[in-house]
Amino acid sequence: MRTGSPGDVLRGLRPGQRVYLQGGPGECISFYDLLKNNPGYAHGVEFWSCLVPGINSFDYGSLPGDVRLTTFMASPALEPSIATGRTTLRAMPYSEIGELLSRTEFDTAIFQTSLPDAQGRYSFAHSCDMPPVVWPNARTKILFVNEQMRSLDHAEGIPSDAVDLAVPINEPLLSPAPSGPRSAAVDTIAKLVAGLVPDGATFQAGIGDTPAAVVSALRLHRGLKVHSGIITQEYQQLAESGALDAGVQHVAGIAWGDAAFRNWLPQSGFVFRSVVETHGHQELAAIPNFMSIGSALEVDLAGNLNLEWRSGRRISSVGGAPDYLHAAAASPGGRSIIALQAASRSGASRIVPSLKTPSIPAELADIIVTEHGVAELKGLSAEDRARTLIAIAAPEHRAFLDEARRRGRS
Repeated sequence: MRTGSPGDVLRGLRPGQRVYLQGGPGECISFYDLLKNNPGYAHGVEFWSCLVPGINSFDYGSLPGDVRLTTFMASPALEPSIATGRTTLRAMPYSEIGELLSRTEFDTAIFQTSLPDAQGRYSFAHSCDMPPVVWPNARTKILFVNEQMRSLDHAEGIPSDAVDLAVPINEPLLSPAPSGPRSAAVDTIAKLVAGLVPDGATFQAGIGDTPAAVVSALRLHRGLKVHSGIITQEYQQLAESGALDAGVQHVAGIAWGDAAFRNWLPQSGFVFRSVVETHGHQELAAIPNFMSIGSALEVDLAGNLNLEWRSGRRISSVGGAPDYLHAAAASPGGRSIIALQAASRSGASRIVPSLKTPSIPAELADIIVTEHGVAELKGLSAEDRARTLIAIAAPEHRAFLDEARRRGRS
């Protein structure tokens, strides 16, 4: 391994190379700035990255110099380059992303890590989802070694003898913007969902305002265990309130929060593992009483879920939802909960008569929660599903939905 400069990384790029860039909280701002400020070096390079909506906001495909990108989850940030064709979207569940990356050869893989520990191991720290499945198949491994990234003993890493180039940096890590106050509707939903989660359950919750509120609402529970693709600052509240089982290791792939949250991670009781462990079906399905907590943009009267499309725009992708819903269905005593506000900010109903292109099929829908109540769908007939969902729709939309139900029956 040799130590080099950012310029060494740029000078190593060649047309026709396939290069992996780390996404999620481990995305390297320094490398993005290199590409932005030095157009032309990446001409003809095929970049790949698992960029995460709600975390990653850089649009590599819109950078000068004809930068090209392949990624797996849509977001508003990537719309311009997807529209021009410079970003290719290969939408698939999170577990399948990991499987694809694990069998794809890369000329170069670029990661951001902590300083090496006493054994010479560089930690991926709070961003372990994809790096462990990528680096074994990369011919050249390059690390941006950031002084501000804390090494985590219980996180995946890469040994120094596997590294080709280490670039020292000292820069702030990606952090979420401060969140605003939650609406009364979200707080109501969170309380309803928390009432469905038994003490001692193992759970996962997705990213977003509503799942975050649910995690906060679990703080009076006891004996909870976590097996999740992502944890956020609300999980620190759970640990400090005594809600989490202190006798087990809790599993996550990535952690998304501010510097104070990251400083808590070494003593958090969490281990950080690759997508193989956080989203693998056999691993998840073997967990008894596994609770999956997620959200959706829309649900139709059959129980089909839309996680991707808003007003004709693809603003997200399915992420880990299919993995966790399948796992909850297979887990002994497992349940899945989809929580969403009954109406959008514009007042449109988010419970709709039908969906043309569902993200998740109705047979996986279990429990749907809005601020107006809980709809338990498992085992219901199509007619009873529709009636149950209408009962938790926004009151001003129920007549319209009931008319649609009756038309669909005739």
